[in-house]
Amino acid sequence: MAVLDKAPADRGPAAAGITAGRVILGLVLSVISAIALFVMWGGNGSLWPLVFVGFVPMYVAAYRVLPPRLAAVPFAIAAFGYWLAMAMDGGGVLSVIVVYGIATVMALIWLGLGVFERRFTERTRYKWFIVQLPLLWVGLEILFGTNPFIGSNFWIAYRTAYIPAFVQPVSVVSTPALSFVLVMINAIIALWILRWIDSRWPRLAERPIPARTLKWSSIIAVGVVVIWVAGSLLINASVNSGLGRSVRVASVQTGITNTTSSGELGSGGEQGTPEDNARNTALQAQLTEMTMDASRQGAELIVWPEEELNYDVREGDKGAWVGELAKRANAVIVAGFQPEAPDLASPNLAGVWFPDGTLQSPVYAKKHAVIVEGEAFTPGTLSPVYETEFGDLGVMICFDHDFPDGPTRTTVAAGANIMAVPALDPYTISELRWQSLVFRAIENRVPLVKTDIGFDSAIINANGEVQTRSAVEDPAGETVLLVADVNIGPQGAPFTQTGGYPFALLVVLGVIARYARQVYLVRRGTATPEPADI
Repeated sequence: MAVLDKAPADRGPAAAGITAGRVILGLVLSVISAIALFVMWGGNGSLWPLVFVGFVPMYVAAYRVLPPRLAAVPFAIAAFGYWLAMAMDGGGVLSVIVVYGIATVMALIWLGLGVFERRFTERTRYKWFIVQLPLLWVGLEILFGTNPFIGSNFWIAYRTAYIPAFVQPVSVVSTPALSFVLVMINAIIALWILRWIDSRWPRLAERPIPARTLKWSSIIAVGVVVIWVAGSLLINASVNSGLGRSVRVASVQTGITNTTSSGELGSGGEQGTPEDNARNTALQAQLTEMTMDASRQGAELIVWPEEELNYDVREGDKGAWVGELAKRANAVIVAGFQPEAPDLASPNLAGVWFPDGTLQSPVYAKKHAVIVEGEAFTPGTLSPVYETEFGDLGVMICFDHDFPDGPTRTTVAAGANIMAVPALDPYTISELRWQSLVFRAIENRVPLVKTDIGFDSAIINANGEVQTRSAVEDPAGETVLLVADVNIGPQGAPFTQTGGYPFALLVVLGVIARYARQVYLVRRGTATPEPADI
C-alpha cells in the first residue's frame, strides 16, 4: 500500500533541475525571511511593516526553489529568526546560551511541523494553502499564550501596535485573529508569486497552482482583509465618539539608583540597616518632588513603579507619608510595595491612596509571577475596582498585562474604566513591552497608565493610541516623568465578555480539520493529488 507522505517528490520535472545553486538560493531566501522576522521586532530595528511580507521568501524557498525533501528547512530557518528576536528582547534575564537555545528548539519544532506542509499542499492542489500556516501559527499562539515564562509576548500581532486604527477588531474577535490575518496576507502574496513563477518557469513546480484555486483563495483573502480594515475603521470611529471624560495622568519613572532592581533592594541592602534607611529617605524625597511636579501639571492619577517601596505600607505609620503626599497632590496615588524583602517569594502588592490620604482596601496582589526572574509568590485572586472622582480604577502589576484573558479583562468586566500598571522590567525590552499594553487597551476599550522603574513607562488611551512613553536602553535606567491626558472608557468591548474563546475554538476546529484531512489522504493510500481544477 502506498503512503501519501512518502514522496514522489524528487522524481518530477522540478527535481530534475535541482542544483547546488538552487539549494543555496533556497537557503538565502529562507535567511531573508529570518532576517525580516527578526528586524520587525521593536528591539531589533522596529521594521514592523515586514510583518505583512516576512514569510513570503520562506514560502518561495519551500515550494519552488528547494527540493521537496528540504521543504521543511525554510520553516525552521524563519522560525529561528523570529524566536531569536523574541529571546534576545528578554536578554536581560536570559543567558546567551539560553537565548540561542530557545531559538534552536523552536527551529527544530518548526522543522518537524514543516515536513508535512508542502506534501499536503500539493496533494490538495493548494486549496488549504492560505490557511495552513495561519492555522498552525495561531494555534500555537493560543496553545502557549498563557505560559508562565513569557506570556503572550511572542504573538506576531503585537508588531502592529504602531497602527492602532488597524487593530480595533481585536476588541471583538481577539488578538490571535489579527495574527491569523497577518499570516494569511503573507500566504496570499506568496501564492500569487508562486503562480507567477509557474508561468515563467513551469519546470520548477511539482504541482502547479490551479487557476481556480488562486481565484477563490484571492477572493477569500481579500474579502477577509477588506472586512478587517472596514471593521477597524468603524470600530475606531465608534470608540472615539464614545470616549468618556478626559483625565490627566502621570507616570513617575524614578530610575534605579534609589529603588529596587529586579526584586532586589538595589543599593539599599536589608530592611532597617543604615544603608536601607538612607535609600528610603532619598527615594521618599524623589517621589515627593516628582509627584508634586505631576500635581502642578494637573495630574489626577499618579502611578509609581512595581516594588517601589520595600516595606509594608499597612504596618503602623510606615505608609503615612504616602497618604499625606496624596493629600498635598490632591490626586490618587498607586504605588507598588513588597512587604517582606528581599525575598522573591514575598507578596508583590500595589496600594491605592485617595486624595483624602486613605489607603484603600483591599490592596491589589500581583497574579502572574515572572518565573524566569525567580518570583515565586502566591498569586493574588482579587480584581478590585476603586471608585474615584475621575472614574472606576483598576490595578494590575507588570507581567499581568501580558495575559489577554487576565487582570485587564477581569477587572474591566468588574467595572473598571481606567487601569494603573506599576511595573519593573529589564532594560532589554524597553522597545517591546508597550506593544501588549496597546492591545490590552484596545481589547477592553480602557486607558492604561504603566510606570516602569527606569525603562519603559507608557500612557495608552482607550483607543490604543500611545499618548507618551519612555524607551531607555541604558541598564542604569533614567528618571522620567510622563504626564498626558487619556479618556475614560468607553468599555463595552465584546472581548471583555468572551475572552476570545469563540475564535480560539474556530482555530482548534480548523487545525483538527486540516490534519484530519491529511490523515484521511494517508489512509486512502494514494500518492496522487486530488482532482485538478485548473
